Amino acid sequence: MTTQGTDEFYRTFSEKQLTRSGEARRQRIERARLDLVMQFARPPGSMIEIGPGQGGISRLAREAGWTYSAVEPSALLARQLRAAGFDVVEAFVPPIPAADGQHDVVYADQVLEHMPGIDAARSMVAEARRVLKPGGILFVVVPDYLKERGFFWDIDYTHNFVTTERRVRQLLYDGGFEILQTVRSIGLAQGVMRDILAGASMVANLPGLDPLSRYTGTEELLFKIRKNLFETLAFVARRPSS
Repeated sequence: MTTQGTDEFYRTFSEKQLTRSGEARRQRIERARLDLVMQFARPPGSMIEIGPGQGGISRLAREAGWTYSAVEPSALLARQLRAAGFDVVEAFVPPIPAADGQHDVVYADQVLEHMPGIDAARSMVAEARRVLKPGGILFVVVPDYLKERGFFWDIDYTHNFVTTERRVRQLLYDGGFEILQTVRSIGLAQGVMRDILAGASMVANLPGLDPLSRYTGTEELLFKIRKNLFETLAFVARRPSS
């Protein structure tokens, strides 16, 4: 991996400050995702996270009893996590800098869509299988492109690989994983409440809202509304024991 430019990579994300309510919402979402993982894998054990960002799951995983490590491409974010006492390798993936069969869980929350193409996405899944112990769990969270459409591209300039439920299921199956559970959500909302919020997001994407927001100076507000209505798919997949 070359480190040129990694101090600048994701600088915007590293400087982002959430409101108190925003931080509480994010923590609830991250706790729910870790709880989902722990329905299928319990500590003690080894968890490696790909793209930990500001480290929300890092702290929760350590508190839950996992032996936690991470791989982070941003030098700024990696330094922040190391300063908090976490074992972090600064690198882009794939490959995953870990030994064969080393981990019980590979945790990748909104990482797969950042792969530059199909080959990298397939390599990422193959690498996850390689570093997992037999019976280990791969946890993947991705946006649903079929709902987000244009916002999928606008929310992050590093989004490249289109993720939908069918595409990710095919990718994981071809990569040798058994899919144990799939959860579709907007924030913490699932089922009927998620569908209601999905309907509300259609209002936030009505034609003409973008030029109107530019005219009224409410572009950032509209972006935040759309981001809070962002729909994700969580997959729990297992490397077969045999």
